[in-house]
Amino acid sequence: MGIYRRGTILWLRWKGADGKWHDRSSGYAIGEESKAREMYTELVRQSAPPPAEPAAAPGGALTVRAWVAEWLPKRGEQGLDWKGDDSRLRLHVLPFLGDLMLRDVRTRSILDMMHALRTDRERDLSPRSIWHVYSITKALFRDAQLAELIEHSPCVLDERQLGPVVDRDPEWRSGATFTHDEVETIITDDQIPADRHMVYGLELLAGVRPGEAAALRWRHYTATKQPLGELLVAKAFNTKRNLEKSTKTGSVKHVPVHPTLAAMLAEWKLGGWQAMMGRAPGPDDLIVPLPPDAAERRRTRGGEPYRPNDYSCKRWLEDVAALGWRHRRHYDMRATFITLSIEDGADPEILENRVTHTRQRRSAFDGYDRGEHWARTCAEVAKLRITRRGREVATVAAAATPDESAAVPLQSIASTRKSSYLVLPATAAGAAAGAGCRCRGFAQ
Repeated sequence: MGIYRRGTILWLRWKGADGKWHDRSSGYAIGEESKAREMYTELVRQSAPPPAEPAAAPGGALTVRAWVAEWLPKRGEQGLDWKGDDSRLRLHVLPFLGDLMLRDVRTRSILDMMHALRTDRERDLSPRSIWHVYSITKALFRDAQLAELIEHSPCVLDERQLGPVVDRDPEWRSGATFTHDEVETIITDDQIPADRHMVYGLELLAGVRPGEAAALRWRHYTATKQPLGELLVAKAFNTKRNLEKSTKTGSVKHVPVHPTLAAMLAEWKLGGWQAMMGRAPGPDDLIVPLPPDAAERRRTRGGEPYRPNDYSCKRWLEDVAALGWRHRRHYDMRATFITLSIEDGADPEILENRVTHTRQRRSAFDGYDRGEHWARTCAEVAKLRITRRGREVATVAAAATPDESAAVPLQSIASTRKSSYLVLPATAAGAAAGAGCRCRGFAQ
């Protein structure tokens, strides 16, 4: 994690050999960063696990431990979560299999290991954690087979040996969503800053993941598409690696922009973005970048001001406390979009296949999503009955560039909830009128 300030003293935070985070005062004051850095480097060195020994057997065979040491760096090169893999293997797999020869591991070895993990009260792993451990073990031996180090993978267990994939607390998931009224509060309450209104709006009204929302740029938003605007979701920001990557499933999503979200984007583009960043947004700018003051405080991340998950989660904890609500996760907003849309009559299959969980294209026909196909998707998204109560806001026309004619005919697919939008004519004059309307939050 590195060095951070606490008052006038520099503190250190690092992950120990036990896989846990540790905090300690360096004893040095602000201005003595070089000395604190030396102490931090030494603590990290002392906490590093001993390097794995190749331990080759006759014929060049490897132990499981040696194969893990060779395999993990390749996972990192592929952009996978190798740190999480390392933790699971080091804490849960290597104690059982590490000293065995790779070629000598049998299905019975895997079965005994998983049974021991499931019944170990000291580890007390949840059912999902059991499956995560097995998943990385299976990947380890799959790649060993591909590398021709073993003839067959011993990982052939299923739910009968591993147990069902269930939550440790069977009650929490049913309460891990927000109500219609809570959603409207989240995107309108004055206790929440405008930039976070926009982040939450993208997740609650478009169902995008936090990393996908962080990577959206203004060029990805087509305000003039009918019958609803379109968000092109093709990238996601990876907080751990501090880079932009493909979406979680590698798919490209064409997400209809809900009327309420369109109004929020118009207002944010006209005034909120410029007020935060000190200039007007361009096509390549992030829709919701990290605020400048937060970007300046970054210690380990550089480059574009992407909004990382850790920052968004901390701000959400502040917001939910200010609202006086019971705890729910930031990520629960995506589940809320799906849940409330279905409650309001949207087709679950269309939501899953065309909006929230779009799969990678497998057929040449998958690209033909225009015409009636697109209109049907828009109709299902527009069924979500969420408005910005008490606010009059301009339509998408206000956010269009001068050469765009922007208003979108939403009447045929509007939600049944009372709308608070001012629908303007699809002309440049209409856009100008929208830009000059007296709407709360607009730059005058």
